[in-house]
Amino acid sequence: MVSVESDAVRPAHPYKTLVVLQASPFCNIDCQYCYLPHRSITAKMSPAVMQRIFEEVMGSSIIEEPITFLWHLGEPLAVPIEFYEGAFNLYDSVNKVYQRQSSHAFQTNATLINPRWIDFIQERRIGIGVSVDGPAFIHDRKRINRKGVGTHNAVMNGIRLLQEAKIGFSAITVLTNFTLDYPESLYEFYIENNILDVAFNIDEIEGTNKTSSFSEDSTIRRYKRFLANLLTLVAQDGGRLKVREFWTTLRSICSESHNPYNTMVEPLRILNFDHQGNFSTFCPELVAASSEEYAGFKMGNILEVPISSIFENSVFKKVYQEIQQGVSLCKQSCSYWDLCGGGSPSNKFFETGRFDVSETLACRAHKKIVVDVLLDHFEQVSSTTQVQ
Repeated sequence: MVSVESDAVRPAHPYKTLVVLQASPFCNIDCQYCYLPHRSITAKMSPAVMQRIFEEVMGSSIIEEPITFLWHLGEPLAVPIEFYEGAFNLYDSVNKVYQRQSSHAFQTNATLINPRWIDFIQERRIGIGVSVDGPAFIHDRKRINRKGVGTHNAVMNGIRLLQEAKIGFSAITVLTNFTLDYPESLYEFYIENNILDVAFNIDEIEGTNKTSSFSEDSTIRRYKRFLANLLTLVAQDGGRLKVREFWTTLRSICSESHNPYNTMVEPLRILNFDHQGNFSTFCPELVAASSEEYAGFKMGNILEVPISSIFENSVFKKVYQEIQQGVSLCKQSCSYWDLCGGGSPSNKFFETGRFDVSETLACRAHKKIVVDVLLDHFEQVSSTTQVQ
């Protein structure tokens, strides 16, 4: 799952534009909560598509820098290094003309990392995000290979190679209801393995993943206890573990702004390209949708039209109008508005089939609960301090 505030992106919002590139839809493993529908297709993005993407992105006055190119929507390292050598040579050639402030990142399952990849990552200074769900008894329940075998050993081997090479990385952990009983085990795993920059997703209803283990109210309550316990552990350890959910929400709580920053509802803050050159904006997860009503969320093809044409595209107009209606509804009806900014359009669509709605399971579990846990924690700390 994509998490645009965290995947190989630290600190928060160092980019003005996030360009998500699908080198290939293929993935070498078979996570049981994955939302991507074409993980067995091995087709790759062509040099012609790549060149047009770089020319359009770098040459466009409506694309703000710094720009992060995030290779994702499939396992990027399942594509040979030679593919990226060609891609980055094209990128270098184009950027010699435009000199845009930009960088590249991989969001990877880490199972394919080897010394050759390490050399390439170091040479090109590529940002890295790794997907790991914790200790083996948690991770291997859902993150399995195509033979049904857990991938934890392979992931940890990749992480060790990154650490030995002193390559920094962030980690994404997908939580299921099973994980919620083990905050201490999860915390110990991160600390013992020197994984100190983490973010959480839940097993959301998205794309081909039609259910979530967070659908029950009892699970939401367990999630609150899980986060509260984890926050206590983080605080007792002096904040050594940086958890995205805590520090981004805390920053929002402390902000004086009443116009929260939400990249997912603003056009061209996120720009997505599939391997065929079809492009869209807003949430990358919408690439996994097969909606006839929204024409698969294709808002143009880079071989046929420039990025600027997106504003005249009928799909874009329809989606943008409905997203704004949903944002307005959130602003009118939700007391968490200042800390959110309208939620995730992809969650709204995959849960309800619409964008012009407000609360979703994902925001109830993953945004509101985090706010409540933080406020409860600081109230408790304040009470304890006053007593002393």
